Amino acid sequence: MNWNSLVVIICVVVTIFAVWKELIRVNKGYLILRVLAVLIAAAALGCIALPLTYQTNVHQQDNHEAILLTSGFNTDSLDKYLNDKLFSLDKAIKNSKVKSLGSIDELTGDSTITQLRILGDGLTESQLQQLYHLPVVFKPEEFKQGITAINWNEKLKAGDELTIQGTYKNSSAQKIKLLLKGLSTSLDSAFVEPDSTAIFHLKNTPKVSGRTVYNLMVISGADTLEKENLPVQIETAKPLNVLMLTASPDFESRFLKNWLSGNGYGVAVRSTISKDKFSTEFINLPRLSLDHLSAQIINKFDVLIGDLSVLKSLSDQEATTLRSEVTQNGLGIIIKADSTLKSDSWLQSNFSAGRLQGRDTIPSSIYITGNNQKLAKLNNNLVDIKFQVGTQPLINDEHGHILASSILTGSGKLIFTTLNNTFSWVLAGNKNDYAALWSFLINKAAQKVPAIKNWDVLTAMPSVLSPVNLQLNGSASKALVDDKFGVSGQQNPLLPFENSFSYWPQNTGWQSIKANAGGLGWFYIYGNDDWKSLRVLKKQLDTKNYVEKNVIMNNVTKQIHGNVRNTVPKIYFYVLLLLACTFLWAEAKISQATSSSAKREVKNNLKI
Repeated sequence: MNWNSLVVIICVVVTIFAVWKELIRVNKGYLILRVLAVLIAAAALGCIALPLTYQTNVHQQDNHEAILLTSGFNTDSLDKYLNDKLFSLDKAIKNSKVKSLGSIDELTGDSTITQLRILGDGLTESQLQQLYHLPVVFKPEEFKQGITAINWNEKLKAGDELTIQGTYKNSSAQKIKLLLKGLSTSLDSAFVEPDSTAIFHLKNTPKVSGRTVYNLMVISGADTLEKENLPVQIETAKPLNVLMLTASPDFESRFLKNWLSGNGYGVAVRSTISKDKFSTEFINLPRLSLDHLSAQIINKFDVLIGDLSVLKSLSDQEATTLRSEVTQNGLGIIIKADSTLKSDSWLQSNFSAGRLQGRDTIPSSIYITGNNQKLAKLNNNLVDIKFQVGTQPLINDEHGHILASSILTGSGKLIFTTLNNTFSWVLAGNKNDYAALWSFLINKAAQKVPAIKNWDVLTAMPSVLSPVNLQLNGSASKALVDDKFGVSGQQNPLLPFENSFSYWPQNTGWQSIKANAGGLGWFYIYGNDDWKSLRVLKKQLDTKNYVEKNVIMNNVTKQIHGNVRNTVPKIYFYVLLLLACTFLWAEAKISQATSSSAKREVKNNLKI
């Protein structure tokens, strides 16, 4: 007879005897609980004596596979892996079973490792390159919450709008607020509903020039979940030169001239007095003859603002020159409509006007198309512009009537507007809306001069103590970073005018790079704690791409799922035995005390 059978027989005999003793007791109180306690005690005693085990499914690795733990790995799941080859690059993972590595080279240098299983968020692109095509198994956990994509215009000119677009995944039960801040001031905000993924848009027009850093804050209730940096370089805009051609001095032209000159624009005004006689005025510009508009004269201006009647009355030579400057040299013209509703002139052929009637003639709010900016109400001049294919509406009223529209003409642009009383805003003290409208129209009309980019940062998010790749659009073999560190460049064999540089920054923040033939460039270095969610997604994507390019060819090294028997801890049964015995002992004491008290009471009654 073996040990297991002997233990079972003894436990059954003890159980029968103990239950019989409980059944023949005179006191029947708590009988069911007493019997149940006896059964539990006997079962616990048997479980203590028997070697109980249970079976589990674990990941068994062969001797050729190593496991690499990376950031984001849950250390509580280490027991699932029975391999002695456990490694980690994350100093935060501390476990006696895990060997900490200083670099990937320590893994690739072990010839016995033919496959690597990566647990956690994965490796960076530079770390994956050090694996030298070692086959990898990688199955990351699903990303739960955070910013999954972000984009903003890092370089812009003064007056341009900073636009931030991104995607946020919110798996929580609370609404998430995304707040744009600059110079400790809240500038714009957006919200993401609970348990959803949403695209957010934030915008602001910077009031400063140079290099600055905005902040994108992620807020849930009273808690700030993230605070990310948005570095921006704002180039000081070159003042534009504007030529105004008016039929006669009027309030609209006078107020526009004053506003342009007050904001640093170079302004030249030519007003018609009579045929071939003009009055001229120059502000922020040297005087020159405007009697005849030659190509040399027009080429000195970026934008021309003129009454339609004046533009149509130009001589044939002037009209031909003007059209050539628009189509070939990128001149922009803002045409102020007159009473003519339709014309075959090249200035108006794409802009047919119509008269407004009834309720459409009452004052209405003005909207700037694109950013949906609402301006104050303005009296209509009873004319609007009909939409035509190829044109782009710029200014609308609240009823949808087009009050300003544009069209590309060669390399230049024509803007046609029926607005002729915006000066009333200034008379009413509403200078902000006046400035917003005319800044918008002039910037739309002016030719966009692309910024000269001597330096390009090729690394998506340059980080401290990580390689940063830069490209110079010029010829130079060496460059200087922050006027301290020299770096050598490598010429592109296919494009000799391109040179690439690699640099390992030691500090965060703005840093400069300068080459003799390439001018000065600036780039921003992020801390390792910046944009954590994007870093996690980037590592997961890079590791997945590596796995696809290095498919496992040897089936011998694949993971084996095996069943393992584990011993049940005895402590649970000791606790059950102690509880059952304690109950039986306590119940017996209480029952004995109750019986003695009852007997004394009976004796006292008999004596009486």
